Amino acid sequence: MKRKIVAVSEINRYVSRLLEEDYLLSDVWLSGEVSNCKYHQSGHIYFTIKDPFGSLSAVMFSKDAATLDFVLKEGLKVYVRGRLALYEKTGQFQCYVWEIEKQGQGTLYEQFERLKKQLSDEGLFDPHYKKAIPTYPSKVGIITSATGAAIQDILQVSRRRNNAMPLYIYPTHVQGEYAVSEIVEAIERANCEQLVDVLIVGRGGGSIEDLWCFNDERVARAIFASQIPIVSAVGHEVDFTISDFVSDMRAPTPSAAAELVVPDKEAYLLKLERSRSLLKHHVEKHLQDETRRLEHLLSRPVYKHKEKYFADLKITLDYKVEALNHNFEKQLALAGTTLNARIGQLEKLSPLLTLKRGYSFTTTTNGQVLTSTSQVEVGDCVQVEVTDGVLLAKVEKKG
Repeated sequence: MKRKIVAVSEINRYVSRLLEEDYLLSDVWLSGEVSNCKYHQSGHIYFTIKDPFGSLSAVMFSKDAATLDFVLKEGLKVYVRGRLALYEKTGQFQCYVWEIEKQGQGTLYEQFERLKKQLSDEGLFDPHYKKAIPTYPSKVGIITSATGAAIQDILQVSRRRNNAMPLYIYPTHVQGEYAVSEIVEAIERANCEQLVDVLIVGRGGGSIEDLWCFNDERVARAIFASQIPIVSAVGHEVDFTISDFVSDMRAPTPSAAAELVVPDKEAYLLKLERSRSLLKHHVEKHLQDETRRLEHLLSRPVYKHKEKYFADLKITLDYKVEALNHNFEKQLALAGTTLNARIGQLEKLSPLLTLKRGYSFTTTTNGQVLTSTSQVEVGDCVQVEVTDGVLLAKVEKKG
């Protein structure tokens, strides 16, 4: 077979012509990150534009570079417009750039970081203010677009986990000029109505521009002010917004939010059954322990021979009553002896004994004992008491 030998320059020229004739490659916008950026003294800018899976050499000539209103630097995410061609001298495939725009994330990211720092300094991200997400909510609220994929994902997961869970949907725009005000109003309305125990706020994935309403300060402050716990579910797992930081819990996706918020009915019923079984086991064990204890008590002699036990108690009681009566009579006799002794002592001191020995005592008619002649006058009546009665006498003379 005859070999066809072609010069390198011819191949480069051939490929260059093919690229020039391609309509798509003659005017295309590319998205990527700037790398290996060099400003040449000629005014040209040489750099590489890359993404995680590839890179492409690029050059922007001085005439076009002069129109830039920012400095092209390492790591900057940009959109570049240009023509893809082959530099024939080196065979290098590259982009000849006419226009460069910062990607929205460049400017928006700066705004994001600025607001994030401001709200963090104010304490809106402080875990101290995070409200607990109820383990078993009775009703769940959802703030998202009524037509987006997020609501379908949440509904699908919720039905699978617990098809009896009441869901309240607060439909809003999740991007565009009305999104922020509608999301804020929905949060405030849910708090005013107090119909739900927890709120899911979010949307499906998108660019940073698509998710930007969830980086708005008004939305962040509405979430922070909410009395109802809020789970933020914005975008995909790699997407983070201000709403994620200020909310009470962040879910990586709307589906994950439903998994976190809606309790699994089957798991709940299984837990309930386990608790019931455990309670039954403890009750039965307690009954068995008490039954054994009762049987042990009933097996004691006092219960086995209760007639004899109570007969013995009666005999013991009779002995105690008899002893009590004996002691009572003994104490009564002792008290009588003491009383008689006291009476004898009192009688010895009694004036009646004195009267029996021939003495008497005299009183005035009003009962005053006479001890002096000065107490009466001649002619006064007096009473003289002797052992067997009273004599009435009259004073004839005082001496």
